[in-house]
Amino acid sequence: MSTALKYPLSAPLRVGIQNLKRLNLNVEAGTTLNLEELKPFYDVIVSAHAPYGKDGMRLNIAAIDDDFRDMSINHLISYIETARHLPNLKKVNMHCAPKRWQDEKQIGGQIGDYDRLIDAIRQVATFAGEHELSIVVENNRAYWDGIPDATPAEAANRREMNDYFGTSPEEWMQICEDVNLPNVSLCLDPSHSCTYAQIFADPAKRVEVMMAYLAKPNLLGHVHWNDNELYGVQGRQDSHMCIGKGTLPLEFHRTIKGLDATLLLEHFYTIEELEEELAYIDRL
Repeated sequence: MSTALKYPLSAPLRVGIQNLKRLNLNVEAGTTLNLEELKPFYDVIVSAHAPYGKDGMRLNIAAIDDDFRDMSINHLISYIETARHLPNLKKVNMHCAPKRWQDEKQIGGQIGDYDRLIDAIRQVATFAGEHELSIVVENNRAYWDGIPDATPAEAANRREMNDYFGTSPEEWMQICEDVNLPNVSLCLDPSHSCTYAQIFADPAKRVEVMMAYLAKPNLLGHVHWNDNELYGVQGRQDSHMCIGKGTLPLEFHRTIKGLDATLLLEHFYTIEELEEELAYIDRL
């Protein structure tokens, strides 16, 4: 017997309003908002994805330099100030923040601090709560930039790699518990989870890590549902495959389908692939 969904699925705006209504799908608005252009979608926008960059740089609400941190926090609050006018919006998704982001364009916010992250999420969530909105904090991907595909996972030197808070399942869940606000929960991105699971060479350990992201379902309020390649090196990249096209465990997907959380298919390739994916989900 297949598991029943708790809420209608969502999909990206580019699916188009006619297909969204035909397939009974909701929508997550993107990282930039034009309310006039979004009007045809007002009835079906239930979540929005806050920006994680500005002017070619990564925002860092955990930054140890105050000016960059304040700019990052204010940029998120400004986004929510616009998003709150969407009449059916319930949730705003946000990334955590870099622990370390070394990039020639990154002129500030290169280093983050955990306690500053927790305080910043509280600031953003408090503003959102004043407008009856919830915040869902997304787990971030592990980066493999500069590491050749032929390099085994256990031999990869990650000490100087770009890195975010909220990448491992343990730290991600701890962030939510430390923020400890009623309108803050978590957003699971399985493709991001897979890039972290790739750190471990043992295939059984990778499965264990993936399932660890589901260890506290009461913390999960939203999912950016997708698939990835758990065993091959393609899984080091944020592949965002259609569900059923990758090798994430079947039980992992079945558990997601049964969560008391809103579910977004955070990818769209063709309408035929979307319809095939919906049929696969229906059978789970």
